[in-house]
Amino acid sequence: MDDVTIISYPGERNDGLLSLTGDRSRYLLPFGGRFRVVDFTVRNSLAAGARRTVIFSNIQDDLDEYVHNYGDFKSEKFPRIKVVASEAQDIQMCYKLVLDSNTALYIIYNGDNPSLIDFAGIVKRFRKTRKHSLLYKMHFGGRASLANTILVTNQKALLSVINRAIEENRSAPNVFEMIVNIMVNKGIETSTCHVHCWPIRSIPEYYGYHIDILKGNDLFDLLYRKSALSGHINTNGYAKLGTNAKIKQSLVSDGCDINGTVLSSIVYPGAVVGEGAFVKECVLLPHATIGPRSRLYRTVMDEKTVSGEGQVEWNVGERCLIGSEAEGIKNNDFPRSIHSGITLLGKNCSIPHGARVGGACYVAPGLGQEFFIKSKSLYDGMSITR
Repeated sequence: MDDVTIISYPGERNDGLLSLTGDRSRYLLPFGGRFRVVDFTVRNSLAAGARRTVIFSNIQDDLDEYVHNYGDFKSEKFPRIKVVASEAQDIQMCYKLVLDSNTALYIIYNGDNPSLIDFAGIVKRFRKTRKHSLLYKMHFGGRASLANTILVTNQKALLSVINRAIEENRSAPNVFEMIVNIMVNKGIETSTCHVHCWPIRSIPEYYGYHIDILKGNDLFDLLYRKSALSGHINTNGYAKLGTNAKIKQSLVSDGCDINGTVLSSIVYPGAVVGEGAFVKECVLLPHATIGPRSRLYRTVMDEKTVSGEGQVEWNVGERCLIGSEAEGIKNNDFPRSIHSGITLLGKNCSIPHGARVGGACYVAPGLGQEFFIKSKSLYDGMSITR
């Protein structure tokens, strides 16, 4: 695949995942207990042996720094993997990209959902068709649709579409989707390809994928045995298990410090569970901290910014009660994003000692302390936002 450039573009930004994608791109969203979504994007390209991969993002964050943990791509004259972060895209940018990469074939797809794709196999199939372009509908979850596609095209056909768009002064929020739509309107042929993909549209969906890993189905094998995924979330070495730690049917990653009970939960690198705390059916993202004797149920807890060595500052203080085992609760303010009883605690939240947070609740990033000065309880379905 030395003559192929892969272009991964982001999907539309929306509030479906609330603060999980508020100040970071979906590429940096943690997924699967040890990874971020971009680990899938990079894995797909490196496994296929593509000459160049360009990852477009619609938000400025630490994506470029994270990706370059895979290698010193910045020192290469033509980096194998390049991150371009911009809220706006234009067709002239695409034209320059094609000229700079100068490969025979181009693959364009929406790569900010976790997916495992055999691009080498797709290119092999494409070459046998002897067509200049082909649109593959991703087949997963028992069906295929135009909502998730992979465009494979040669350089001449791609430049033809781009030049036409330039001449007609076309613009769009997502120029890559515009290119695909132009080709569809021109009557490009379609086919299907089988992939593993996990589109994330809501907090319960995100939560559900994690819980599926613990059920002994194919998802665990795909992520940890068959896909050769690599993750670069910062850790502090091996997991530490205290004298009274109890872990059952859970996935606990490197760098964790567990001193309580963890049942049927996913614990990301660097997370801390205090002495006597009880965590059941939860997803604790990197470096999240749970205070002693607190109890958490069916909660997604966003990551905590690492501030160096020293005494642990708890996101959730001591003797707190977070979440609910009831599944029928939905959030009053964000019913499409938070329902099925799942609670979301935002990045760097601050829940003081003894506080209560119900089911299907939402605490926005960095908040909590001021609210709980006036009230010790956030009832089911309620939110703390700015």
